[in-house]
Amino acid sequence: MADYQTYVTDLQKQFLAAIQKVGEVQAKLIEAVRDVPATLESGQVTPAEMVEKSFEFTTQVLDTQRELTLRLISAAGGPSTKTRPAKQTA
Repeated sequence: MADYQTYVTDLQKQFLAAIQKVGEVQAKLIEAVRDVPATLESGQVTPAEMVEKSFEFTTQVLDTQRELTLRLISAAGGPSTKTRPAKQTA
């Protein structure tokens, strides 16, 4: 069981490090958005749209983490759980 706990702990550390890197990239993105000219050319993404896309990605990361966690529980022989249906995008 110690090997399993070590494996899970290592996965959690790697995932948290990845989330931190995503946060750093998002901060750089926000800094870049701040420098976007006040008038946008046709077809350019607005700062609000960029924020929405960033949060959509964050939601996808959390959904992926939840699904991975449920699969790990199932693989470890834990009680079966029903997953939430995937969120439909418009």
